[in-house]
Amino acid sequence: MEFVGIDIGTSSICGVLYNPSTREIKSRRVDNTTAIVSEYNWEKIQDAGQIVSIVMDIVNGFVTNYPDIGGIGVTGQMHGILYIGEEGRSVSPLYTWQDYRGNLIYQNLETYAQYLSNKSAYPLSPGFGLVTHYYNIVNGLVPADASKLCTIMDYVVMKLTGNTAPITDDTNGAGLGFFDLQQLQFDKEALQRVGIDPEILPELKDSGSRVGYYNHIPVFAALGDNQASFIGSVQDKDSSIHITIGTSSQISVYSEAYVSVKGLDTRPFPGGGYILVGAGLSGGQSLEILKRFFEKSIKLFAKDKDTEIGFYEVLNSFSPAGANRHELMVHTLFNGTRLDPFAKGSILQISADNFNPENLMLGFVQGICRELHDFYTAVPDYLKNNKVRIVGSGNALEKNKLLGSVLEKTFGLPVQRSPYSEEAALGAAFLAMQGHE
Repeated sequence: MEFVGIDIGTSSICGVLYNPSTREIKSRRVDNTTAIVSEYNWEKIQDAGQIVSIVMDIVNGFVTNYPDIGGIGVTGQMHGILYIGEEGRSVSPLYTWQDYRGNLIYQNLETYAQYLSNKSAYPLSPGFGLVTHYYNIVNGLVPADASKLCTIMDYVVMKLTGNTAPITDDTNGAGLGFFDLQQLQFDKEALQRVGIDPEILPELKDSGSRVGYYNHIPVFAALGDNQASFIGSVQDKDSSIHITIGTSSQISVYSEAYVSVKGLDTRPFPGGGYILVGAGLSGGQSLEILKRFFEKSIKLFAKDKDTEIGFYEVLNSFSPAGANRHELMVHTLFNGTRLDPFAKGSILQISADNFNPENLMLGFVQGICRELHDFYTAVPDYLKNNKVRIVGSGNALEKNKLLGSVLEKTFGLPVQRSPYSEEAALGAAFLAMQGHE
């Protein structure tokens, strides 16, 4: 018997087929090309219908070739929302976690996210679904026929099962905002105080709950990709730190009990407990920014304007010993931070002899790792004492070895690569497997 896991990422959509008897994995990855061009640079939206079509194609490919599938699990990009009409159809695009309307100024020089945080006492950031929804309420952008909102993975599960109303779990509910992490439920009173009708929320069920069937195959409630990646990567959650570096970056540490730490997200974990999460908003995107800089520089000066560079090949062959010992200090905060959305990146300690490509590449990699380590310093000591390894995952870590070696030096711990690729999709398959038992 096999189990299917689907991961709906911002830039790609992946499906895995996992056989627990043989531990064999088959996977398929498709570029997520569903982005919708907007006239506003702060608006980041995708076509939800196209995403469903891609997922259906992946699932049907597995179902056609493997007749004994025991369950389907789904995960994907957290925080974003779309609106659902009465008959279970989408009536809006997907507003992704990168949508920054919540960072626009609302009242008294406060952003929408800051206003809601101060009014509700919940730490809310731009991109959180209910922050996006509040902006849409204030600016008359909620579709007239919207009856519910949900995450993209909740919507995909709804379409797979033929349901007409979305269901979400604790991990995705918490990602929307206004979520009581100790009671594991939405704070409806806080929502009403700021003028949000709680009736717009999806029904809440436990992680891994069976919510319907697709071609007689059980389908389970979707979970957040942070938790799914942790499940798909980490074998010993008590002695491991999980770091994933993709478009963004995240460091996650498991805790049996609820704990609140300034600057860190506390997120529910399927089956009980929580993970403390430090979320960098740039992460691997920082390297793409540097790559574009080098590409534009070459096009500006090269006679052959079609000259291409193998940025990641150079980065992989690069040794820190080749850089000047007087290193640059690069802060890779190009998209701000959760606490300070207006923070900017910077390059410091520039001298006459250290401003060169080698130091620039090393500085960017060190900046990514330093931001993650800064999050880790905020973790309570009792949760750090027994940590003996970092389990690393994500496309950026897969692309270059330098990032892994700098990560080891920064934390003073060995970096163990996740035993499988496509960790988030695999985590969703694992949760489906558990739900089937």
